Amino acid sequence: MIYIDATPNTSGAYPNPKNQPFPGCIPLTDEQAETFLAYNGFVVVTEEQDPETEAITYKVAPNTAVWEAWKAAQPDPLVEGKAARVAQSKADLETYLNTHPITWTDGQQYSITRDKQQQLTSKILSATIAQQTSTPYTLTWNSTGAECTAWELSDLMALAFAIDARVTALVSYQQAQEIAINAAQTQEDLDAIVVDYDTVEASL
Repeated sequence: MIYIDATPNTSGAYPNPKNQPFPGCIPLTDEQAETFLAYNGFVVVTEEQDPETEAITYKVAPNTAVWEAWKAAQPDPLVEGKAARVAQSKADLETYLNTHPITWTDGQQYSITRDKQQQLTSKILSATIAQQTSTPYTLTWNSTGAECTAWELSDLMALAFAIDARVTALVSYQQAQEIAINAAQTQEDLDAIVVDYDTVEASL
């Protein structure tokens, strides 16, 4: 047996039941409790009094219309799960780019973050324009944790292309996994989707 408040809350549902009686409570039989819990507290409770004994009993019936409206307004766990997985895959990609520099032919490691890619593109553009206009320009770049050193434009462009190829593969993988995540029909399908950026590195 459980005990509920005599008055529902503003949503139309009765507050959570208690296992012990309290002032003003309504006792529910085990069968009534099953109905109460099955409909998340959206029930109609009516009071009946025996004209001879004056004993009071209660009837509990589902408040189906209100319950279905409430259910329709609740967020879909699968939809929320998909959004969370997509957001996590993007965050993990950023972390991966930050923690997995590329090792170049000189044996040094070079950052492949989005910011570094943008800076590298800007450097190459400046050097290209300077070369086309015969403007003096010292092209420099730095390995991870080191100071900038002079580079030949052709060498830095080769590095940029290598970085672009790696990042493009990683981004394409994330996009493919995002499509798979959004296409999941069940929670089991969603749980089965693995996002592992190391598998991309292994295939390069």
